[in-house]
Amino acid sequence: IKNNILKSSISVILILFFQISCQSVFSYDVMSDKEILDIKNEAFALYSTNNKEEALQMLNRIPQNRRDEDVFVIIGNICDDLGQRGVAIENFNKASQVSSKAYKAYYNIGCILLKKKSYELAQKNFKMSIKCNKDFPYAYYNLASCYIAQEQYSKAKRQLVKAISLKADDKDFYINLAYCYKMLGNDKAAQKIIDSLNKVKTST
Repeated sequence: IKNNILKSSISVILILFFQISCQSVFSYDVMSDKEILDIKNEAFALYSTNNKEEALQMLNRIPQNRRDEDVFVIIGNICDDLGQRGVAIENFNKASQVSSKAYKAYYNIGCILLKKKSYELAQKNFKMSIKCNKDFPYAYYNLASCYIAQEQYSKAKRQLVKAISLKADDKDFYINLAYCYKMLGNDKAAQKIIDSLNKVKTST
């Protein structure tokens, strides 16, 4: 009798476990595209107003297998802002796995590595970002920053020229380009850039 009671108890537990599992899978799958979009929009709005932890809580409601590149990237950004760089890189890597064009993911990994002075690895990620999107100026700019840190000024100059060709209104691009010219011994070109920046400043 005891064995029968034990078997019955085990059966009940297994049935309950199966029901819970089914409910989990059901709820996991039934989240509609609109619900996910609403969560994303609300989370992105929270993040834009610096409510990072609330935004992260919202995004964590989206099942792993329903998260797209943007979700993984924004989670990575939030984790990076909160000082959780390992988790941030993990999410950026997931973004690159779900999309072959995840240039922001590679770029953000590169930025983290640049801060850590891991220049070679940072370069690889900025180059991957450029490969995914050749029109993203900040990947060129930060690739140039890696080269400047390594005193490879000719390489840095080429990347900055490309960045400026894509976005001509960013003052930092010109300042770094002037610095490269100066370090390459071309003081005249460096001064010309500085003078043009001063003219713009005066006119405004």
